[in-house]
Amino acid sequence: MKIIYDENGDARMDTALTAIALFLAAMMVISFTSNPVTTGTKEGDRAPNIVGKAYNGSGWQDFDLQSYYDYEWSMGNNETKDSQWVMIEFMDTDCPYCFNSAREYQEGSNYFTTENPTWNGPHVNFIASATELTGLTGHDSSREEIMAFRDKTTGEMCNASNVDCSTRDGEAYAIPFIDDLDRTHMDKWGIGGTPTYFLIQPDGMIAWASPEHQDEKFYEAINRLVPQDGA
Repeated sequence: MKIIYDENGDARMDTALTAIALFLAAMMVISFTSNPVTTGTKEGDRAPNIVGKAYNGSGWQDFDLQSYYDYEWSMGNNETKDSQWVMIEFMDTDCPYCFNSAREYQEGSNYFTTENPTWNGPHVNFIASATELTGLTGHDSSREEIMAFRDKTTGEMCNASNVDCSTRDGEAYAIPFIDDLDRTHMDKWGIGGTPTYFLIQPDGMIAWASPEHQDEKFYEAINRLVPQDGA
């Protein structure tokens, strides 16, 4: 039996093996030299995703926080024109401080938008994640209570079940309120109390976290960190 030796086939095999070796070597270099993105709730972390149902004024709709992100975004890359930032508040409709600061958050959602000629920066999407704090008197919430808090309608009791939700300061919101009554998102984000705020860049990275800046208001953080035309 005569064995036929294919020199060309052998050469092709050597080339393929060399290409694979170079590819693996390149991947190892990238893995050792690149900085992995950490998912967490500290400034500089990638914000944990939130998926669930949110009330937008007309009904409960699917919500996905990552749908707001543009992973190609970078600071200085036309950020004042096309990018959209996110400000999220973790709150409880029976939290007295959340009740008293509702006007402040509602007015911020109306101000930091490209529809406001006074604001020279990109659109900031305001979001609220409504939870039910446990172990506290009067903190028995519901979707109906979340809707009443957002829309300023009567018939539900807020602020530790002491007053009608319609009596809170400010106007009705025009932002989504996420249902987190089972504390899934609050626990995932490690929220210790309400209200807690996070400012998220268009690429999903946390630019500002209120637990790290106890003396700075959320609107002060936006003015300081979000690029504006001429700034």
